[in-house]
Amino acid sequence: GLARHHPIGPENDYSIAYYAPQPRAVLRVIDPDTNQTVPYDDWGRVELTTLTKEFFMPRFLERDEALRRKPWSEAPWDGVAEVRPYGAMEKNIVEGVY
Repeated sequence: GLARHHPIGPENDYSIAYYAPQPRAVLRVIDPDTNQTVPYDDWGRVELTTLTKEFFMPRFLERDEALRRKPWSEAPWDGVAEVRPYGAMEKNIVEGVY
């Protein structure tokens, strides 16, 4: 994909954090009950806004949940980490090719 990732190592518990290529893609990690952004390092549902020459999709709720990560020097906007299917800890999720 086009997302940048923060270098992994012991300083971040080897957690891979991805940073979308803004302004084409803007990610937020939200509380699905309130639509408010969760605090850094908290779990929430991933929301994506896409903007290209041909297409605009505002605030699309992804099928994923993730940890919200702080910006870093090479990507001064929020990132996502530990991405997994939404609700994976509450129920069995069937994944596959579609």
